[in-house]
Amino acid sequence: MNRKQMVYRLISRLLQYPKEEWILNAVWEEVALIPVKSVREPLVKFLTYIEETPYTELCKNYVVTFEFSETPMHLTNTVYKGKPERQEALAWFLQEFHKTSIELVAEELRDYLPLILELAAIAPEDQIDTILRLHKRSIDSLQLEFQEMNSAYRYLIEACMENMVIGDEHEDEKVS
Repeated sequence: MNRKQMVYRLISRLLQYPKEEWILNAVWEEVALIPVKSVREPLVKFLTYIEETPYTELCKNYVVTFEFSETPMHLTNTVYKGKPERQEALAWFLQEFHKTSIELVAEELRDYLPLILELAAIAPEDQIDTILRLHKRSIDSLQLEFQEMNSAYRYLIEACMENMVIGDEHEDEKVS
């Protein structure tokens, strides 16, 4: 797994509902392996937030951020907002999933950001970069909404955006 894939997997997991059993030492170790400062630093900020925030507050903040707000983690929602073209975009996502030979068993829609990032952790980079770049505007919007809300989840989206656009000499380096 290269650095980009590891970062996508990590962000995908941290975008999930908080878990009491998160093993932060292992996550800190993974983050320390990231050679790109602009990707690593937002993740450090998010991990610091997790460590300094009581679990019940983490859960409350997650619900406020994702369940009771207008903030969609379904990437096509931002662009299409119920238009018929959304179905075409979802069908295109399904075609991209089939190209990877990865069986999609999740019940979430195929445009759910954590699911896309989990796929990015295992799919060939040229395929996932296409999907992520297509929805860059939606991910940008998500980041702006999180910034306006002063949500710590903005750090995860910032790291994701940096990971999408930054290429460095360590890109193909194995990290795990």
